[in-house]
Amino acid sequence: MGLTRCKIFGKILHLLLFVIFITIDPSPAKPDQDDEEGIMIKITDTVLEIIQTDEIASEALRTGLLNLSAYADKIHKNVENATKKPVKRGTIVVALSRITKHLPNAAALIQDVSLTNIGIKSSLTILTYKKSIDTQRKISVMNPFLLPINDLFSVTEGPEEITIICSDRSKDIILKNIGSKPKAEINGLVAVSVAFSEKQATTPNIIYTLLSALATKRINIFELVSTYTELSFIIAKEDMEPAIKAMNIYFNK
Repeated sequence: MGLTRCKIFGKILHLLLFVIFITIDPSPAKPDQDDEEGIMIKITDTVLEIIQTDEIASEALRTGLLNLSAYADKIHKNVENATKKPVKRGTIVVALSRITKHLPNAAALIQDVSLTNIGIKSSLTILTYKKSIDTQRKISVMNPFLLPINDLFSVTEGPEEITIICSDRSKDIILKNIGSKPKAEINGLVAVSVAFSEKQATTPNIIYTLLSALATKRINIFELVSTYTELSFIIAKEDMEPAIKAMNIYFNK
């Protein structure tokens, strides 16, 4: 009787092992197609975020001039760091190709600016003060009552500072009227001022285009003064000539 029970138990155990064996697929599971698509979308989003911070590459991609393989090599590590997983270079190239299809409709970063006037004001100074109620009050009564009406005079207030741009001949009047030493004083500056149409005043990237023209010549811009259709770059006197050449490209274009 005991032997019979052992045989029956053995057969049942054998049958269970057989069922378990045939239900387990020894081959590794293939990723679901939806999962693969999700991974690709995440990589594409990451590549898009990277290229949107790279102005030169973004414009080259938009115009079809970017070497996708070379750029994929350049950003490979950044993509892996952002996605926190290994990524093949070919996957990045595919992502760039996907992005390219949507870029031709995007507006160009560099706009076709047409300047109507270029002017220069020399012998300028920048004075920066710590912001206070007393300083604000003293500045408010200076222009136009104490300063020459044709002089450049601009006041910019930040959270902690007040910056004044003025002519050298107005500087002494301002220093005397405020009565305290500025935290910064920069002399020997000029303003290269440009004007454009009202239509272009509402066009995106007009200022960016002009700034880029100066940036390519490595010109440091101390301050910007802008009105509706005018923009003045406050720069060092020695940068005046290359700045004018950069702006002349867009004059009466």
